[in-house]
Amino acid sequence: MRSWLLLLGGLLVWAVHFFALYAVGSIFLTTNLARGLTILLTIFCLAATAVIARRASRGCPSDAESRWIRAVGLWGVGIGAVAILWQGLVALLI
Repeated sequence: MRSWLLLLGGLLVWAVHFFALYAVGSIFLTTNLARGLTILLTIFCLAATAVIARRASRGCPSDAESRWIRAVGLWGVGIGAVAILWQGLVALLI
C-alpha cells in the first residue's frame, strides 16, 4: 500500500485540489472569500506534496524496484506541484 501512495500521492493531491477549487468556484463565484479559500487550498496542497516528496526521497533504496518507485513517485509529486501552482495562480492574478 505504501508503494501505491508514493507512486500516486502527488497526483492524488492534485486531483483533490482540482475538485476542491471547482467546488469553491461554483459556490462562491468571484468573491474575496473564493480567492482566500483558493490560496489556502493551494498552500495546504503544496504542503501535502512536500510531505510526500520528503517521504519518497527518504532512505536508500537497495533494489531496482524501490528505486523505480521512488523516481516515479518524485516525478508525480513534481507534476502535481506544478499543476497545483498553475491552478492556484488564478487567485493571485484576478
